[in-house]
Amino acid sequence: MQKIIVTFSLFIVTISATAQSTFKVGWNTYKTAMVTHQFTYRYTYTDSTILTLIDTVTTLCTGDSSVTLSMHTPMREKCTYKTANFMNVKKQVIKTEEYKNDNLLSNNEWRYDDKFRKIQHIEENKVTGNVYKKNYDYGPDKKTGDMVVTESAYYNGKIEFYTKSYYDKKSVKYKEVRLNDNNKDVVHIESYTYGDNGKVKERSVFFPEFKVTKHFPEHEGELPFKCYRSLPMGTIEKPNLNNRISFIKKVLVKNQAIIYDKDCDAFEYKFTNNSNCEVIVSTTKTPNVWQVVYRFKEHVQ
Repeated sequence: MQKIIVTFSLFIVTISATAQSTFKVGWNTYKTAMVTHQFTYRYTYTDSTILTLIDTVTTLCTGDSSVTLSMHTPMREKCTYKTANFMNVKKQVIKTEEYKNDNLLSNNEWRYDDKFRKIQHIEENKVTGNVYKKNYDYGPDKKTGDMVVTESAYYNGKIEFYTKSYYDKKSVKYKEVRLNDNNKDVVHIESYTYGDNGKVKERSVFFPEFKVTKHFPEHEGELPFKCYRSLPMGTIEKPNLNNRISFIKKVLVKNQAIIYDKDCDAFEYKFTNNSNCEVIVSTTKTPNVWQVVYRFKEHVQ
């Protein structure tokens, strides 16, 4: 019998008085309003359904969603990796701190203009001391009127390269031009074509130095729109932390006709009850290996 390996994760909402009431980032302490528990399983389909836990992530969030802290402890490691995110009023990330246990590994900061467009990103590696910076400028293309975003990339204060990204009137990126550090010589030009489902179906890269164009088909862009969609969960059971294994199995069984659609050898389905739970099932690049996202959110009183 064919063996299918599947990876799972899921999202749910409930109310708890026992969840962690505060969390600390650096020297600051924040009040927890919601906790998200994420579980990742490996699912092997043989004669029976076996779920093996391979990963967990817990995310704490403030009441206004301005600060979050995600904690991840790999199964085979004794350390905890933490990611703290700080948001602006538009829920855009303005700062991210990465920790290993309580040791700061890296710091990322973003700046936005008055139209809330990203204009700068700075990454500082606290281990090596290296600093990466990208500036973003916006302007119209003189020939087409389309939007051109110019990115200038620096490493430890020295310019490395420039990138010009072209977007049509619907804000869809269709071309990217990479220039070297003099902002004149073209390294390559990458173009994109899209399928009916809105995903890239081909990338073509032209190298002026060699006058060669290479084509890279993207299979996901060739698939029908139905292979990427949001759907009702189709089960009346109420998910919680204790029944997550049985709940995952019921969702899969209830929706097996959709999941096993022969027209979709690659897919992503989001099953939701529109209130407190999502189960996201998708394929991966590894044959017969899927990913299912199961996350559980609890409000903290």
